[in-house]
Amino acid sequence: MIEPFRTTTLFLGLLSCATAFPQVTFDVAGVPVVATTIAQDLDVPWDLVLGPDGHLWFTEANGNVYRLDLATNDLHLVHTITGVVLGGFTAGLHSMAFHPDFADQPYIYFHYKNASSTSIVERFLYDAGSDSFGPGSGNLLPATIPAGASHNGSRLIADDEGNFILTMGDHMSGSANVQDLSAWEGKFLRFDPLGGIPADNPIAGSYVFNWGHRNPQGLVHASNGIWYNSAHGQSNDDEVNIVLPNRDYGWPAVLGLCNTAAEQSYCAAHDVVEPIHEFTSEIVAPAGIDHYDGTAIPGWNNSLLVATLRGKALWQLQLAPDGMSVTQATPYLQNTFGRLRDVQVLPDGRVVICTSNHDWAGTPGATDDRIILLTSSLSTGVGSTLSEKPELSPNPTGGNGAWINLPTDDLFDVRIMDATGRTLSAHRRINGPSFVESTTLTAGTYLVVVNGKDQRWTLRWTVL
Repeated sequence: MIEPFRTTTLFLGLLSCATAFPQVTFDVAGVPVVATTIAQDLDVPWDLVLGPDGHLWFTEANGNVYRLDLATNDLHLVHTITGVVLGGFTAGLHSMAFHPDFADQPYIYFHYKNASSTSIVERFLYDAGSDSFGPGSGNLLPATIPAGASHNGSRLIADDEGNFILTMGDHMSGSANVQDLSAWEGKFLRFDPLGGIPADNPIAGSYVFNWGHRNPQGLVHASNGIWYNSAHGQSNDDEVNIVLPNRDYGWPAVLGLCNTAAEQSYCAAHDVVEPIHEFTSEIVAPAGIDHYDGTAIPGWNNSLLVATLRGKALWQLQLAPDGMSVTQATPYLQNTFGRLRDVQVLPDGRVVICTSNHDWAGTPGATDDRIILLTSSLSTGVGSTLSEKPELSPNPTGGNGAWINLPTDDLFDVRIMDATGRTLSAHRRINGPSFVESTTLTAGTYLVVVNGKDQRWTLRWTVL
């Protein structure tokens, strides 16, 4: 029997153990934000993932898979993948993802380097009762996946159709293969949970989703429905893109924007997707990326947050209302914690980042590497005592939706989230008895996050 999700643990006890760790305070549009170390003495944490159990899971380059309880700061080593090969610059265990239907298919997927020039995607069955992994699948994809000393890309995320997208870099020596659609260097690969080619992939019979990438280390499916990725450029051409299927992103002929005569000619001939943001005056080496759509840190609402390695900062890229362009770029925490590898936005608006100071280019401090929690005075846990907590009725829901009895003394934003914290729908500025539809939701448990000016709750909603 699979253990049920423990999603509510995510929202309990803000900074319950914060006094045990140092803090740094910085300002975001007039709101103080506190950065608190909640785990330390780690070795190159790579991928931060909010698990279906409400805990923060993450990989280390050396093969370790950890789970961090955000209510207690309890850190637990769940498994060590023994086939991981280190060496080079950014090699080892990289990205991870949970099966889209984890309640019934409790598999966890990993991408890692298993030899000097190859990598694999492997899945493990997770047993919640024994808190352990079963035997691995071996390489899930029926072909050798290339790897290199660096430029391995590697972010792995499930899409709305229940398939996975994996970012692949050019592996330093593979630039000549990036435009070759029969090779996997510099491609986004899309595969199903069994490692097969989805029937609706843009190129029939191929894993290739798009191509022309140098070293894409960030990927997010935002609550606005848009996919974004971040990528290392060459020289001053680090970039952030909108992810589209069956399109060319230009590398190695194009570096960032199409702004030279040769690039403009290539871009016109190959319908190249230009970045929505290019770091033109600095080399930041963007890594993990996430989308902020919350009120806990209002100055970051409708923004992309980008962890940067060489830039040693967390960059906020303010998006236009339609999400299709960047209107302003602002660095935070510059040179405060060193190299930053990943960023994860939590459903209640807090943010988690991790350092990467034990990697090939870092200068580790006494407690590196670290997991750091960013929270403001507007961040919230479960419930509020300011007025009676709303209820959903009926709950469980078997029809088209449920009514939520909101107070009438305020206006509320209501968001429906899945177990990974992704916003599925939103109702803005409502109060009193309000109907929440469930016709687009599959059977399962969801979070209903209610935010008002002074009143905030998180409700669990079961859809049958």
